Amino acid sequence: MIRSLLRTGVVAAALLGVCAQAAAPTVPAAAFAVLPQISDVQLSPDGRLLAWREQAGLDVQVVVCDASSRARRQTLPIESMMTLRSLLWADDSTLLVSVSEVKAGPEGVTPLYTYFRTLALDVATGRTRVLLMSDGARAWVTGSTLIAWKTAVPHTVVMATFDYSSDAARSEASSYGTDPRAASGWVGALFQVDTRTGKGKLIDEGDRYSDQWVVNADGAPVARSEWHPAKSQYVIEARTRAGWQPIFERDDGERLSLYGLGSDGKSVIAAGPDGEGWMTLWAVALDGSGAKDLLPGASADVVDVIADRFSAAPVGVDLGGIGSRIHWLDPAAEARYDAVARAFPAGSVDVYSRSQDGSRVVAEVDDRTHPPVFYLYDFNTQRADVIGEAYPGLDHVTLGAVRSITYAARDGTVIPAYLTLPPGRAPKDLPMVVLPHGGPESHDIPDFDWLAQFLAVRGYAVLQPEFRGSTGFGEAFRLAGRAQWGGRMQDDVTDGVKAMIRQGIADRRRICIVGASYGGYAALAGAAFTPDLYACAVSINGVSDLPALLRYEKAHSGSRPDTVIYWKEEIGSPFDSKVIDRSPVNAAAAIDAPVLLLHAVDDTIVPIAQSQEMASALAALGKSVSLVKLEGEDHWLSNAATRREVLEDTDRFLRRYLQ
Repeated sequence: MIRSLLRTGVVAAALLGVCAQAAAPTVPAAAFAVLPQISDVQLSPDGRLLAWREQAGLDVQVVVCDASSRARRQTLPIESMMTLRSLLWADDSTLLVSVSEVKAGPEGVTPLYTYFRTLALDVATGRTRVLLMSDGARAWVTGSTLIAWKTAVPHTVVMATFDYSSDAARSEASSYGTDPRAASGWVGALFQVDTRTGKGKLIDEGDRYSDQWVVNADGAPVARSEWHPAKSQYVIEARTRAGWQPIFERDDGERLSLYGLGSDGKSVIAAGPDGEGWMTLWAVALDGSGAKDLLPGASADVVDVIADRFSAAPVGVDLGGIGSRIHWLDPAAEARYDAVARAFPAGSVDVYSRSQDGSRVVAEVDDRTHPPVFYLYDFNTQRADVIGEAYPGLDHVTLGAVRSITYAARDGTVIPAYLTLPPGRAPKDLPMVVLPHGGPESHDIPDFDWLAQFLAVRGYAVLQPEFRGSTGFGEAFRLAGRAQWGGRMQDDVTDGVKAMIRQGIADRRRICIVGASYGGYAALAGAAFTPDLYACAVSINGVSDLPALLRYEKAHSGSRPDTVIYWKEEIGSPFDSKVIDRSPVNAAAAIDAPVLLLHAVDDTIVPIAQSQEMASALAALGKSVSLVKLEGEDHWLSNAATRREVLEDTDRFLRRYLQ
């Protein structure tokens, strides 16, 4: 079997090694900007059907086909006002389709929100139903979360909502004109939902402090968590005959993320900080006897938990760092992964969907220099068949080589980073784009990055610094970014640029800073606070006015204290002079470099007013600034046409100021 897998690996290596020709300078932006032609490939439990998201031009649809013959069984077009988010099989004939839509809040009295819904597609008939959209008194819900896609009750899933339970609560929520959590009638609720009718049956109800639920194989709630921000108290409760009883508490302001029951059914698996400054995995005993660290001495952050598709028990974790790795908890899952990974030695393998009997799996193979290719691997035939490529337009294009590097910040702290070098160019005196990630409590990952690779193919070195405040490098590293917008986090970016100049990689006269969301703030802050360093700056859905963002978050989240407290801790007080001074809009006079602002009109995370205000401030001072409004787009650039517009505008801008 291993010999056959290795032979398959040679084929995979050949497929992944097709990028042998030199990259032409005319590779169109559309080849990078398109949303993956196929993505989110899912295998039905019986292994007979495949489903995936398919993008053709501006049209998005869900495709269901026979796994062996590839004959199409159903297609579901996604309406233009909707964004397709994910797919998951509920059973062999029902596909769950998660979508989102941007629209006004209840009664039209609140700002724009992004709402998430789940549709159930009947593969046999092609009919769809919206799950939990209407249920008696609960005629409107803010959104729903899928808790369990499979239970012992056929044709049912378990979903959680945060909604109101009475007409009085509805009236109260309307009077607030803000987040419904401000109204005492809003509660967390858990439903058993029939996928054939969309109707839900209430099986548990919490309060406005309810956070997460854990259910057993029967779909019954066995644990839940609450977060009391005013007291900085986090509680996990277990369901007993006497009702809900606390089994775990912490009052240090830290919360855990629940991931289901352990394989023995006697504990709740949760991720959260340990006493050594790392995000670890805990097993919290349901009998209240305590919590056990499942990764003692790992000295790495848990950034994701891998759960078994059918038991829902965690079987592995992704550990952070500049090159993430998997730590397996289940030997069978590890053996299955290793067998498939050996077939693809040339790439990074993600085995994320399997049949219930384990005979078939879907594997996504990519890395930072190769776009994703999806395979169906059959253990019975020992064959790996290509399902499709995410970016077929990049076939035969040589992409940039990616290095994992580190450099020293001004205080000696070691900062990790990714450096992508343009193909066919020596790493010397290159024009460079600095690309800080969003979040800021996030991190870049060692997967294909369409934006970084587009810039590299256009001839630029691309530096992606994992500045302090990034996740995946320990709690001390993450918390070092708190209240450091324009401070320590920005210094780490600046020090990375200077390191590239000292090493002779970057031409000091041809450096631009480009970023989205928090990265857009960093781009504007770089232009404002280190004006001698950058020849230009591009902000995509970026922040320019920190006090205004804090006010927006309060208005958008109402009196929900957890959100308000988080952003105050993350940025600071809107009345703090340091926060005011670190707002690029208030330092517009110091900006000498040309600035390009691109902002989605329907952005519900960072409102377009942030870029409009920045554009007005720069224009009033006679500075070089351009503002491009991205119509019908959200914060995440979910539209292929918009991504193309962003790349083409950025490309023209960079060629003008860096060539």
